[in-house]
Order: sequence, then structure tokens, then C-alpha cells
Amino acid sequence: MSHRAPVDRSVLDPPLDVGLVLAVTDEDTMRALETDLRLAAHLRALSRVALATGHDIRTPLHTMILYLELLRNTIAEPPGQDTRARQERYVEVVGSEIRNLEIMLEQLLNQTRVAEDRIERFDLVETVRDLHEFLEPHRRKGKIEFPWRAAGEAIPIEGDRGSIRHALVAILIAAIEATPQGRELNLGITAADGQARIAITGASADLVPAILGGTQGEPPKPRALGADRGLYVARRVVERHGGTIKVRSDASRVATLELQLPLAAAENG
Repeated sequence: MSHRAPVDRSVLDPPLDVGLVLAVTDEDTMRALETDLRLAAHLRALSRVALATGHDIRTPLHTMILYLELLRNTIAEPPGQDTRARQERYVEVVGSEIRNLEIMLEQLLNQTRVAEDRIERFDLVETVRDLHEFLEPHRRKGKIEFPWRAAGEAIPIEGDRGSIRHALVAILIAAIEATPQGRELNLGITAADGQARIAITGASADLVPAILGGTQGEPPKPRALGADRGLYVARRVVERHGGTIKVRSDASRVATLELQLPLAAAENG
């Protein structure tokens, strides 16, 4: 188990009238600071997604209430084959909605769990697929289309699964929120030349400076918005894993983001 150096929160968040420059040279302390900032940015991003997810959770709950009421009404009916068939159908609908509710809650809980930092081999396609499903309520709230495509086989990479997942959540949320209503945001994942490549196209050109953090890639100011911090940390996570993020816009101010990560080495045997 890894041990992180304790971080004094008063140093990270000084009073408004105090100027402070913090120089850190110890590698363990730098990693601890980056991890704390990444988790804070991730939870801040999830707070925006949770509103849409909460709205979606009401749908199965309302359906369950309706069908339980229909089921209760059949109790007073004389027994018969038709009554029995309707009761079974109502129970089946309630069971289906409970399973849908369980899936939505599990997706939300999976994103809030804090895993121990560790390097592992995992399938990037599966991770992106899970995040695409998780962000479906947020996509609907923004009233955009969000199709995605992937190769038919797994794309293995090696790294800290938790930090990469957090980075992708920050980037995907930013892309969704930078896409005008009624537009389409395309997500694709491929592998070639030793690299896994994630392409996101359709957001407005405002995504370009948000991802790059300025022309020199500087970190955001200490009191910058959480989304800016989250994107800066996401870029740091990708670069720490040997990857790159490139983003550009065309004449119509449509942004294209390309994220690359090294493929995992082939397994022996």
C-alpha cells in the first residue's frame, strides 16, 4: 500500500488577501498534491453530472409507483387467468425498473469510489464505454447527440486506471458542455502504431484554450473555476502516462480533440 504525505489545506487555500507561492521539490509531496487536486476536481465534476442522474432516477421510481398501484388494484379483483397475467406483467415491469435503478446507482457509485493508486493493465474501450453510459443523463440534459464508435476488440493500456478515468470524465464533461444544443458530439477510439487514440469532435472552439490551459500550458490561477483545474489535471495525468492531448478548431469553430496513450506491451504466452 502506498503512503501519501499529509497536505496542509490552509496552504492550498489561503485567505483572499494573502499572496502565496508554493514551491515543491519532493516527488512524494508533488504526487500527493496532484492526487488531492485530481480527486477534488473529479468530485466537483461529478456534482454537475449528479443533477442529471438524479432526474433520471425519478423515471424508474415513478414507473414503479404506478405499476405497484395497478398491482394493488388487482387484489380486489376476483381470481382468474386474466388477473393473474396482468399481475405477472406488473411485477415484471417493477422488477425491470428496479434493475435499471440499480444500474444507474452502480454507475454513479463507481465514479465516486477512490481507488488506491496502482499501475495495472486494463481495457481502454471498456473504460470509455462505461463513461459514455454514465454521462448519458448529462448528454440529454445538454440536448446534444453523443454517438460513439470503437474497434471490435479490446485496446489494452497500462497505468493508473483511477486517474485515467478521472481525466476522461473531466475531458468528456467539458466537451459535452462546450457543444451547442442540438449539435452532435462524436466520440471514437482506435489503436494504431503502438498508440490508443481517442478522438472527440463537435464541441465549440472554446474547448481549445480550456484544454490547453493557455498558449504555454500554464496551470490555472489558484482561484480559477473547478472545471479549468480539472482539465489542467487531466492533461497532467495523460502526459504522466506518456500520452498527449492535441486540440484544434476549424474555420467553422468546431473543435477536435485527440488524446493518445501508449498501448500496453503484448502479454507473454
